Amino acid sequence: MVYVDTSVIVKLYFQEEYSREAADWLKENNEAIPLTSLHELEFTNAIHLKRFRSEITMAETRLVMSKFDEHEKKGIFYRPHLDWPGIFDHAIDLAKKHSGTTGSRSLDILHVASALAIRADRLLTLDDRQSEIADRAGLKIENFLK
Repeated sequence: MVYVDTSVIVKLYFQEEYSREAADWLKENNEAIPLTSLHELEFTNAIHLKRFRSEITMAETRLVMSKFDEHEKKGIFYRPHLDWPGIFDHAIDLAKKHSGTTGSRSLDILHVASALAIRADRLLTLDDRQSEIADRAGLKIENFLK
């Protein structure tokens, strides 16, 4: 199972660098994408930050959020059950072991801990630091830029 970083999910809704490659990779692999509360928070915040920066209009904000909800209803995303206290405990352990040498941010570590909690074996991300800590935690890093 693949765990997809939020930055990749955002690329599915906005034309950004590597958006086409991300969409092609996900279509080719044809797997439902696990969606956590962390994803939802980061995605929602990213969309509203685009609005704050005047990169999109309020109407576009509503349209993107509506599409996002529709995609969950269609099964593109699914909500795995998560034990958040356990995820935070694992994230703290990962931070103690690896942040001093990887420079990983806490949200990246939470994504890695979430991926491990749902027994994902792969992580799709473009973030080098997140990739490094995920690799050290035993996840295979998927790269659609190859």
